[in-house]
Amino acid sequence: MRQIAVETKYLFLRRLSRPIILFLIVGFFLLPRAAISNDNVCLSLKNQIRLGSFNIEKLGKDNSFQAKNAAIILKNYDIVAIQEVMNAGAKKNSPIGTKGTDALKQIVAYLGDDWAYVISPVPNGTLSATNSKAFHTFEYYAFIYRKSKVELIPNSAHLWDESKNPMPGSDDQSRQFDRQPFIASFKAKNGNLDFTLITIHAAEPKAKWRKDEIRRLKIVYEKVQNEDPDQNDVFLMGDFNTNVDKPEWDDLKSIPTMKHILTSKDITTLNKKEGKLSNSQYDTIWYQGKYSDEDIVSDSAQIDQAWKDSLDIPNVKPKINSSDKDRKLIWYYGKYASDHLPVTVILWTGKDTD
Repeated sequence: MRQIAVETKYLFLRRLSRPIILFLIVGFFLLPRAAISNDNVCLSLKNQIRLGSFNIEKLGKDNSFQAKNAAIILKNYDIVAIQEVMNAGAKKNSPIGTKGTDALKQIVAYLGDDWAYVISPVPNGTLSATNSKAFHTFEYYAFIYRKSKVELIPNSAHLWDESKNPMPGSDDQSRQFDRQPFIASFKAKNGNLDFTLITIHAAEPKAKWRKDEIRRLKIVYEKVQNEDPDQNDVFLMGDFNTNVDKPEWDDLKSIPTMKHILTSKDITTLNKKEGKLSNSQYDTIWYQGKYSDEDIVSDSAQIDQAWKDSLDIPNVKPKINSSDKDRKLIWYYGKYASDHLPVTVILWTGKDTD
């Protein structure tokens, strides 16, 4: 009788465990990854640096609320790569505009005295914009950083030089990219961390050469990393207009231990008109794990749900037919901030060994 009771007990436990195991398996594949938080970003600790990338849609082009909102969003970051600083105000007979750079300066002013920026030396434009002399559509890049946490390494900021770095298979070496990548190196004020950032705004999704641009990023990444044998912490970040699961990324992924902080299901762009997230994951941060895993704070990768912030917006009703609070907030964010969400990861300042 005792043997029967024991067998009955184990049979009951096996039957009980099956739904639990099934639940865990389903949960592993279907539930959001713990590393991608839906919360707003928080301040980093003294021995950490919050690194981010943010496409501020058409910065400087007729959006008087945008600079203030960008500062509200970025206040808890320590260093951010910025894309789409527009050469707004330029004309065919006057190719340099100041509205984008003025808006960038406004962001830094709103953030306060502890902030500085470095901007790319010349604006970049698409081939069609260059041919039509639509200089107002050209773009700068910038890095905004907190001076008490990070300092720019002198003379390190530069655009990718296409004339000195020919690309195999490129018919036009002067047009390797619509907008050449912008590169700069930084070091932490506290600790031994130093690192190099590469940022790019890739060609638009419809551009037939966009895939080539993505493939060429392997050459850019390896060239930048090999320039300094003592500096292997290289982070490639920006708006790639390409989800990370697309085959054009295979070249970059062939670099040993190359990683990115988000998956193709982690949405970083908006459907502005409908007040919803889109189906695109265009923004991320790439790095080589064998060098930089030691520097990354575990589970700190995040899409900043910046539409939840208390943004500076006018008293206007959203042009969407919905009572959903989140949809309204996303609509306001899309109209008065950007059509992209910032992406971010936190770095330790004292664990760097290269």
